[in-house]
Amino acid sequence: MKRKNKYWLLAISCGLLAITFFSCKKKEYTRIFYGYDYFPNKVGHFIIYECDSIVHLGSGYGNFDFKFQIKEVIDSMYNNNQGQPTQRIVRYKRTDTLTPWSTIILPEKVWTATFLSNMAIRQEDNFQYIKLVFPPSLNETWNGNGLNTLQASNYQYTALNSPYYLTTAVTHRNIHFDSTATVSETKDSSFLNYGYYFEQY
Repeated sequence: MKRKNKYWLLAISCGLLAITFFSCKKKEYTRIFYGYDYFPNKVGHFIIYECDSIVHLGSGYGNFDFKFQIKEVIDSMYNNNQGQPTQRIVRYKRTDTLTPWSTIILPEKVWTATFLSNMAIRQEDNFQYIKLVFPPSLNETWNGNGLNTLQASNYQYTALNSPYYLTTAVTHRNIHFDSTATVSETKDSSFLNYGYYFEQY
């Protein structure tokens, strides 16, 4: 009789152990990629753009090719009229690498940007544009002019987390970015004109 009780006790103990084992199994969570790093938000951060502007003057008149650099610096942060932290972006321009970054392009070219949990907004020449939406999703579309009075403009993520290799036009340097996002923008579409733009972050 005593041996039987021992077996029952052993069976009950094993059962409790099995219940404890299965109830303590770790849950697996899917980590959401918010893509916030695509839109820097720290004072002092800067980006230098190498620009190539070609002007076509028509048959017999030739073309003009202008190469220059634009530097954008997050100069400071302040709260806008809605209490949202906002970047003050100062923009500089130069036509060669020997000229110091000392001249602002124009006073009105001091732009701003607001970083929200679901979107990144830039104000350029008094127009607000929704540059990115968070979290990003491939082929996701939105109206980049949703916060201004301009005609609707379809923005779309066409690439995410993609490596990108760049050879700069002015300094001829090879730069590698391990993870970029590409946003395409369609503007000014008509029978005579088709405007297509894209930005990479």
